[in-house]
Amino acid sequence: MHKARRFIQEMRWKFIAGMIGFGLLPFSSVAMASSETDALLNKLVEKHLLTSEDAQEVRNDMAKDSENRAKAQEVEVKDIVKSMPGGGWLEPKKSAPKTLHDYIFGPPDSLPKESGRLPVMAGLGEVKLGLLLQEWFTQDNHGKDNFRTRRAEMGFTGKVGDHLKWAAVIDPSLVREDNTTRSIMKDMFVAFDGIPHHEVKLGQYKIPLTEEGFRSSALIDTIERSYIARTYSDVRDDGVMTLGNWKYLDYQAGIFNGQGPNKFDTKDQKDVVARIVLKPFPDNDYLKGFQVGSSGYYRVNTSTFAKKKRLGAEAKYEYGPFSVKGEYLTAQDAAVPAEGWYAQLGYFFLPRWQGIAKVEGFDPNKRASNDKEFDATMGLNYFLIYPTTKLQLNYIHKTYAAGGAVPDDNQIVAAAQYAF
Repeated sequence: MHKARRFIQEMRWKFIAGMIGFGLLPFSSVAMASSETDALLNKLVEKHLLTSEDAQEVRNDMAKDSENRAKAQEVEVKDIVKSMPGGGWLEPKKSAPKTLHDYIFGPPDSLPKESGRLPVMAGLGEVKLGLLLQEWFTQDNHGKDNFRTRRAEMGFTGKVGDHLKWAAVIDPSLVREDNTTRSIMKDMFVAFDGIPHHEVKLGQYKIPLTEEGFRSSALIDTIERSYIARTYSDVRDDGVMTLGNWKYLDYQAGIFNGQGPNKFDTKDQKDVVARIVLKPFPDNDYLKGFQVGSSGYYRVNTSTFAKKKRLGAEAKYEYGPFSVKGEYLTAQDAAVPAEGWYAQLGYFFLPRWQGIAKVEGFDPNKRASNDKEFDATMGLNYFLIYPTTKLQLNYIHKTYAAGGAVPDDNQIVAAAQYAF
């Protein structure tokens, strides 16, 4: 008899709790505050319809139900957002700064999946849109102060099937930078990656000469590349290239027209460019950021085109907030030998703030005595979204060889970059 009475009592308060929960469900988030719920439960206790223990258990059950509903709604919203084109950009970032202090001292925002690239609807296969915008201001002691749209790259990459890719990149700022430029096309190629550890490219793209020259312009530590990189290796050309990637070694090797971007070749012979990079410590936490490599360029001597040679060495080490990089390159066009080098230190002294110190030298003609240049750069990078959206400030002191016609110079260059 006692067990039956207890069973009836439990069923009664559970029924009442269920009715309370059901009745308050539509209003719980707006009209019915928790204090009103407590008042109702207290009244039921006074009428001896519930015991104090039963009322507390009802409160606990309703709190759990409310928490579960909130979690279910959060999951549902995330699923809807992820299903939308570009949904990854709409997801809240846990590390997103909320105060001015966080913006200054906190970690930079991270890029969403797919390196921040947004999917675009396509008739066949997959298409992605990329963008790189750079605006510079230069204050020059011996030149004109100038605002400059350095890059306005718009790129489309796509994939058809499992192993066939393509890319097309244009930059309208090219015709402003050089009035002899007749085309805004930078990259245009197809690539096949069906061979393990390999990719084969056919078309126009950057030649694999020096580490800094081959690196994306969105990832340069200083505002401008070093003298040797911007003179010899930040160059695009038409040809075919194979890229290999292994745990301990990367390489790129290609055959090119040798005429530069958007130009026909007027000779039968082709130029050969290759680069190899060794990564000797991929499993060591302290040394896996170390790599050393070499690159070269060769063109045979013909009746209409002189021999062209480049040979470079590179080394890089990155660990935590610290980085050190350096390169040396020797070049020869016809009978004119040249050489250049740079060494660079980088350090993140705050999560968003990176300091850069860079020194470099360049001799465009080793047979002349008054044409050498030595540059020292102090840089500051502030990352909004690491590593592609940033503000940069460089101070550059340029020293020229004694007896030269150009006096020493000081430049201050500021840049704003947005890329995805």
